[in-house]
Amino acid sequence: MNSLSRATLAAVVIIVVIVAAVGAFLYYSRPRTTTATTSTSSQSTSTATTSSSGPQVTITVVTYTGPSGQGFMDFAARLFEKEHPNIQVQVIAFPFTQYVTNELTELEAGESKYDIITYTPANAMEFIPYLVPLNSTYINESDLIYPVQALGGTIDNVTYGVARGTSVMLLAYYANYFDNATLQHEFQEEYGFSLNPWTWSNWSQVIDADKFFVSHNITKYGILLWDQPGDLDLYEAYALVFEWYYMHNSSLSCGNVMGMMPLYGDLFMGCVPSWWNHSFPPPAFNSTAGVEALEVQRQLVSYMPPPTQLLVSYDNIVPLLEEPNYAPGGFIFAIQLSYFTNKNNLSEIRLAPAPGGYALGGATFFGVSKYSQHKAAALEFLSFIASPQLQVASFYNMTNFPISKEAYHLLLENSSLPAYEREWINATYYAAEHAYAAIPAVSISTTALEPALEKEVLGYLEGQITNASQALQQAAAAWVQDMEAYTTSTTTTTAAAPEPYYIVAPFEPRRL
Repeated sequence: MNSLSRATLAAVVIIVVIVAAVGAFLYYSRPRTTTATTSTSSQSTSTATTSSSGPQVTITVVTYTGPSGQGFMDFAARLFEKEHPNIQVQVIAFPFTQYVTNELTELEAGESKYDIITYTPANAMEFIPYLVPLNSTYINESDLIYPVQALGGTIDNVTYGVARGTSVMLLAYYANYFDNATLQHEFQEEYGFSLNPWTWSNWSQVIDADKFFVSHNITKYGILLWDQPGDLDLYEAYALVFEWYYMHNSSLSCGNVMGMMPLYGDLFMGCVPSWWNHSFPPPAFNSTAGVEALEVQRQLVSYMPPPTQLLVSYDNIVPLLEEPNYAPGGFIFAIQLSYFTNKNNLSEIRLAPAPGGYALGGATFFGVSKYSQHKAAALEFLSFIASPQLQVASFYNMTNFPISKEAYHLLLENSSLPAYEREWINATYYAAEHAYAAIPAVSISTTALEPALEKEVLGYLEGQITNASQALQQAAAAWVQDMEAYTTSTTTTTAAAPEPYYIVAPFEPRRL
């Protein structure tokens, strides 16, 4: 997911020139020229020659600054206008911390200022009432990867938004450590299982790998996992670890390893039990499984920089991984591969799912405002964004992993791709299809639920809190109180919630 701290990344406008053939993109060009801007809000318009086939139309897109928001939209707009010269796309961007408030202010007032709006899973349910339902005329829903779309794009079998691409958290690791034959042999002899992360079945094996790299002085620290509170970092990291215990405990998941999506995710139970006197499901982490996940997370953090000295976050994990012999790998979102500055480091990076073969899902969605005065043009642009052609082009030019299944196949058909990029594509496709972990998407997720949980989790990781069970019980009690107030003040209830995405059991992980 794109967390709030990701707004601290400099706004980047990605200017790309792609030579077009008749009716198709030249997929394999990959220029990457960037320029930075520091304005509070920014606006860009790509001008096209008026088509004789129809009147000139201008549609306005609102999004957040940075490469995954404004950069992606500027890129898509330029390519779209080449094929639709009578439609001009204006992109307006605000910092990540401001764009939601700006959009909702306009939508709640019934304004038609924006034709296409941006939202993420954490605020999806606030935007759904203002979006135009999409249909197969514009969107090939069967081509979209469902676990990612289920985070807030497709609800109750109705698609309201299209994901920019696949945003999943998975393990990025250095092949020069993990694929080293000598280290593989030493590790196998010492710990009795493979050093290949694709074979790991539980988080204890991650801890053993940490112990191996640190105790043998191979790297300064073990595998990195976010532990900074706020901006979703620690929130998502705990949800990632907890998912392993959740999907192996049917009493919590009710057989639904993703939880009751899109509202609740794996930090709530996967059903509303008969003994529970609320319209929302009970928190799931105030349990033996939650305690085990927190204890494992503390062990993982013990092989990282002490949290009282340095907190690992979305913003600093890539620079840390680029320091020589600092860490053998870390859990990042796939889109963060584009943040590596050293090409030699990047070519050594491989990807794998979390132990047990799953990932944490995140997404940025684009939808059409029901107040838009240019719905046809806006829908045409949204269809273009979801197309395999645009999804492939965005991978080549900004390492944006597709939401389109067909796009993955098109990428893999390109024999000129470097071997490491082919591995990225296979790993991300697998992880997207198994993106079971997710934070809640209720409106108070980031304002109330996140700080209540992170306060207790960080306190335990730093050693200020010694009783993990008591810490999680306190967080759960705060969640129930906040959810009671939330459900009383809104018409969004579990009874009106969409059907959960149901998976009977996890699939076996495999290296494709």
